[in-house]
This record gives sequence, structure tokens and C-alpha cells, in this order.
Amino acid sequence: MAVIMGGVEVLAFTAGVGEHSASLRAAVCDGLECLGLRLDHQRNAANRPDTDIATADSPSRILVIHTREELMIARETYRIAFNARCDATI
Repeated sequence: MAVIMGGVEVLAFTAGVGEHSASLRAAVCDGLECLGLRLDHQRNAANRPDTDIATADSPSRILVIHTREELMIARETYRIAFNARCDATI
């Protein structure tokens, strides 16, 4: 389906393995150039969260996103405990 649509806009890696395994990200991206995904191997190896690891000329972005599960749990706990909406940024 992605090929018919002309590729993808973004491929996002998150959670434990997606955030911390450069080798897994490289293996997943291998052969996906036809979808517009070009991995920058140096950026990928740097293993920084919240970063774009695609090459500068890649038509699509490849993102590594830190999940921040603890923040979401804290917001939901606050909302339930105080029956309120929590838009706090941390």
C-alpha cells in the first residue's frame, strides 16, 4: 500500500527496542529506499532520543522518539484523581 501511495512520510521508532537498538533500526530500514526512507548510519549510531536519523536528502523522515511513559501515567492519574484535564508540560 505504501508503494502505491508513493512512499511514506515518517517512520517512527519508539519504546525500549526502537529507542535503544541502532542495529534493529538499521535492519528495519534496509531495503526501504523505495519508500523514500534513507537512513543516516552516523545519526542512527549516535542513538539520541527525539531525533531524525534520516539522511538530509531523504524524502521521508525517520524518527527516534522517547516514549515518556511515566509522564503519561502521571497525567492520567492526576486527571482521574482530580476529575480534571491536565495539560501540564514537563
